[in-house]
Amino acid sequence: AGSAIREWFRTYKIPDGKPPNVFGLDEKFMDKHYALEIIKECNHAWKELITGEKERNLDNMDPEVQGLVRKLSKSNLVDLAAEDDD
Repeated sequence: AGSAIREWFRTYKIPDGKPPNVFGLDEKFMDKHYALEIIKECNHAWKELITGEKERNLDNMDPEVQGLVRKLSKSNLVDLAAEDDD
């Protein structure tokens, strides 16, 4: 079943003219522990963005990164969602 699921995710965009998806990690299925760690990492990054914590710690970052983080700050998330609906 795992191979069939992987193959579906690899090819489902092809009818729309897009290339096949490529998988990292040598195309291995990862365990629950690995998945939960990725979820925790993403959740932590999300919390830093929406609380403004990330924006407050930008002094040592590249100006391009500073601009991107400010664009994604809490005050702009609603505006970005509206742009995405267009």
